[in-house]
This record gives sequence, C-alpha cells and structure tokens, in this order.
Amino acid sequence: MSYSEFLVWLENALNDFDQAKDGLRANLIGKSLRVLMGEAALTRDEVALSYRYRFPVHACGYNWLDSNAKSAERLGKRIDEVIARYRAEKRKCEKVIVVTHSMGGLVARHCSEVLGYRDKIFGVVHGVMPAIGAAAVYRRFKSGTEGPVAASKVLGEDAAEMTAVLSSAPGPMQLLPTPEYGNGWLKVRDGGNVVSLPQQGDPYGEIYTVRGKWWSMCEDRLINPLNKEADPKKRQARVDADWLAFAGTIRKDVEVFHNKVKGKYHAATHAFFGQSDKHKAYGTVSWERDTRLDHARARANMPVPKMQEIMAKDDTPWRGTGATTPDLIGKNRYPVFDAGGKPYTELFRISDPDESGDGTVPYRSGVAPKAHCKSMLQVEVEHEPAYKRSNGADNERACLFTLRAIVQIAQAATQTSLKYE
Repeated sequence: MSYSEFLVWLENALNDFDQAKDGLRANLIGKSLRVLMGEAALTRDEVALSYRYRFPVHACGYNWLDSNAKSAERLGKRIDEVIARYRAEKRKCEKVIVVTHSMGGLVARHCSEVLGYRDKIFGVVHGVMPAIGAAAVYRRFKSGTEGPVAASKVLGEDAAEMTAVLSSAPGPMQLLPTPEYGNGWLKVRDGGNVVSLPQQGDPYGEIYTVRGKWWSMCEDRLINPLNKEADPKKRQARVDADWLAFAGTIRKDVEVFHNKVKGKYHAATHAFFGQSDKHKAYGTVSWERDTRLDHARARANMPVPKMQEIMAKDDTPWRGTGATTPDLIGKNRYPVFDAGGKPYTELFRISDPDESGDGTVPYRSGVAPKAHCKSMLQVEVEHEPAYKRSNGADNERACLFTLRAIVQIAQAATQTSLKYE
C-alpha cells in the first residue's frame, strides 16, 4: 500500500514511448528540482537516450523481521531472476536500477557492496533511508510505537507488545543507531543534571545489551510472553536463555551488519530524505523526571538522588506497562529507592520527538549518505507515504527526483553491450 501507486506511475512514466516529446521525462528537461546537492537538470540528449530502452518495473518483497543480510540475499536472487528472464527472451539485459524505501536501503547497500552485486546494478535511488539508524527503535522497545494511534495498535502499543516481537527480530533491530550516529543520543535528565549515552562510541555494550536497569532497552521478562513456568527457578532459567539469545542477536546480527555496511554505497547513488518540523523524529531519546511527584519525594523526606544512583537502579515490577493512570501507561519507568525502609519512586518519562525529520528517521540519519551521493533531495514528506504522490507537492517532487535519477543512472548503458552504435 505504501508503493502501489508509485510503482504504477513509474512503470507508465518510464515506458511512455508515445509521449517522448511531452511526457514526464521531457518536462524535466532543463527543470530544477531544488535539490540539496548535485542539481543537474536533464538534457534533451539524456532524455533521448533513455527512450532507446525499455524500463520494466519489478518489485522485490522480503521478510522485514529477518536480518537485512538475509533480505539482501533475496534481493540478489531477484536481480539474477530478472536478468535471466530477459536474456531467456533473447533481450539484452546486463544490469538493474534499484529504488528503495526506508529499510530497503540497507538491504540494497548490503546486496550491492557486501554481497558483490555492484556490477549487476547500474545505480541506486534511496528514499527516506535510516542510513545510520533511528533512535525511535529504542523508544519503541520502552514505550511502544510513536505517532498515530492506528500505527501503534498495529505495530505495538507498549513495551510488552514491542519487546515480544523486536527482541528476536534482527531486521528491525538493525535500524538501531549505529556508532556513526554519535554519542549521547540517549539521555536521562533530573533537572539540570544529565547522563548521556553512549559515551565511548559503543551503543551495543553501553545501551542495547545492558540488562536489568530501569532504562535498559530490552526488559528480559518481556522477551517471551509464553514463559508461564510455575517453578521460579525454571522460569528464571527460561528468562536467562531468552536474554542470551537476544544479546547474541545484537552482537552477531546487528553489530556485524552495521560494521559491514558502514560507509558503503553504490558509486551511482542518489537519495532523498524528509526534513520537517511538522514531522519530528527522535534524534535523541530523553528520560525526564516528572516533577509532579516532587511532593512524594518531600513526604518521604528523600534527598535528591545522585545521577549515578538513578542510573544504577534495577528495573522493577513497577514498570510503566503496569501503571494504572491512563496518561502514564507504557510511557514511564520507575527507579525505586529506599526511604527509611519504605520504597520511594522516582518517575521518569520519555520526551517527545525532538529533531526535524519524517516522523521516523531524524535529519542526521536521513542526510548521512550525502558525501556518497551524486544528488540528494530534502523534502517535507512523512516516512511511510514518502512515495505517495497524492500526499502533496513534496511527495510529487520526490517521485520526479527518483524518475530523474533513473534517467541519469541509465546513461551508463553507453558503457555496456547495450550501447547503440
């Protein structure tokens, strides 16, 4: 549903041989799309060359829960299938052009640059790719899906629902911020005091595999909702095994995948991304102490905890998923302190999205491929419907940018057996 309208439009725009003089490609001759970098309006000769070829549009589906490395293998097989099909029909076909959306960009980069399919790809056009990750993934582990209620009901409304799915799904976890994302994107604030993580450029060890703290990304007891063991020892043994499997996925699938695609892009890469304050995304995730409970601190005669004390507290059954106040459910975690032998609770809540973006991918991740791109477009689009032309002028511009990039990439056909003498 995200791409059906666009795929049909692209098929028609790339095969409108009866409109060579007044079609969409012709209308792009000499036209600026106001790109961020690499502006190069199409020339008449470039458009004319593109009309010497057919551009059938194919799709490639994959399991988004599986590792993007596995999905890259699927994409490679699909490329081989398409090329083999046309050769079997006695047509000349050497390479493909790949157009991606979101996670598909990571799949394509791994396929091209890690699996060695670069020589079978003329070029790649990326749309709203979380190139170096998105902090929203951490937020979803802790508080469910951000954004519209309808989306959260489908993907997961709280930590319990999200953790049960994400903790065993390499694909979504490979969207976590990479070391390239930078330090300090996870913050815990108490007034003017703040702790920022990661500090040493290792989000895997400093955040993702930290176990048992109230701010830990993955709460071990939520990994397996089917763990109904009555015997406490057996139940804990199951929890321990589940945690080891999760931590192994982080180290063997997520970290390894990040390292393999780091800074790797096809030589002919074009990309567009969303940047708008109307569609803010989580550039950082901040836990902020709720001052509404200061009266409880006063009643308990509890001194202000030091930040190292706050960070060191374990998770407790008093998690946000067990809260009873409607506006707190699934949004908070409660470090519990001891005040004169009685438990005393500090309430922290996750702040709202803070960075311009597309509602999912923040600016810093969307713009990250800039140094590797032939051209890059910045538009005000939302993440999921980025290619939906009917959603607005910037969506239309993103589609025209993609069409133009395809024509520009296709010029490389003159360096292959498809060259016209």
